[in-house]
Amino acid sequence: MSITQEELAKRLREAREKAGFTQEDAAKALGLVRPAISQIESGKRKVSSIELIALSRLYGRSPQSFFEESFERDGIAFIWRTIPEARKDPAIQKEMSRGVEIVNAILELEKKLGLTRTSSISPTRYVQGVHTKWEAIVQGQEIAVQERSRLKLGTAPIDNPSAILNSQGILVLGINLPSGISGFTFRSGPAIVCAVNTADAMVRQRYSLVHEYCHAICDMEDIPGVVTRVENAKDNREVRADVFAACFLMPEEGVKSFLTSRGKAIPSRIPAPQIVREELIEYEARRKKQVREIDFIDAVIMAKTYGVSLESAIWRLRNLNLINAEKQEIFLGKQRERLGKLIMRLLYLQDQPLSTPRQPSLHNAEQRLFSLAMEAAEEDLISRNKLIELTRLAGLSDEEIYEIPQARRSRG
Repeated sequence: MSITQEELAKRLREAREKAGFTQEDAAKALGLVRPAISQIESGKRKVSSIELIALSRLYGRSPQSFFEESFERDGIAFIWRTIPEARKDPAIQKEMSRGVEIVNAILELEKKLGLTRTSSISPTRYVQGVHTKWEAIVQGQEIAVQERSRLKLGTAPIDNPSAILNSQGILVLGINLPSGISGFTFRSGPAIVCAVNTADAMVRQRYSLVHEYCHAICDMEDIPGVVTRVENAKDNREVRADVFAACFLMPEEGVKSFLTSRGKAIPSRIPAPQIVREELIEYEARRKKQVREIDFIDAVIMAKTYGVSLESAIWRLRNLNLINAEKQEIFLGKQRERLGKLIMRLLYLQDQPLSTPRQPSLHNAEQRLFSLAMEAAEEDLISRNKLIELTRLAGLSDEEIYEIPQARRSRG
């Protein structure tokens, strides 16, 4: 689509305002003075292609989007406005801009290759509204069970949550976010993007990823994006996503089966059917062997088994009424005691990376970008320089890039 300089200026101003940047912010990012941005946005000065690319990255858009017939607000504008501290931190701003650039590059390559993006919304339309905390808890539990069933996951621990999101057409980004923000979810064109904070421990990232998955399948129909902050933990949408994450990662039947295999959480009474005069009579018999209580070590091994934090495992045991409030406090307190720390170090490998298969690659967006760039290069849809640019964006080093035949200079 061909647009006038005045229309482009208007769109640039609109994109900046919706992303929450000031003219001073934009000028600083481009190494210009504020009046230069003012002149660009008033149509009195042409924006160069290099400046347009830089502004596109800053605002979380592709350069092509400014020339499309439909210039609509994207979810990333909502995210930028909701994380004002990211706009003031150059390092975080750069990472977020890079993440959005990856998403835009993926969508552009898919279009070049004639690929139809897999739907990012579950075929099951989950309820959108959540009005009370109790409603949020019930919905989180029910949706987790339904989604596990739909995906045919059974009750076993999940090795790679990222692969599940990828199978649903959701792009996953790892970004170093400000403290107190565990992740965010937004819609970008036909895609839904879930980002998690790479500054968090791996178990926290796993949990955050499933938390954001709940936002993706429940909230993206009626809001453009959502940021998960510590101070928003009591919001109903966040409560629902938290409950969903706990139930999805640690399904009730799976947890009980795990504990039973350790000789714990076994009912004191068991069904004991008897045939009396050719009639089946059901009654319960008391176990002769005393039932062993769940202890701190069980909670530690459960956390390791399900790839979650110890605190999450303890809370799940409490919410399933497998331990009482007193024992929950004891377990939580033991995390800070010398013996508790020793047990965690020996059994949970605290402060060490999770061993395979509990250490998934969270950044499927980078993998997707690399594979699409390679495919486009094979079909001569992009130039050598574009391939180098895209693979560099995907995180490859120059040494790795120049191992790719299509990235080498022709010797003809």
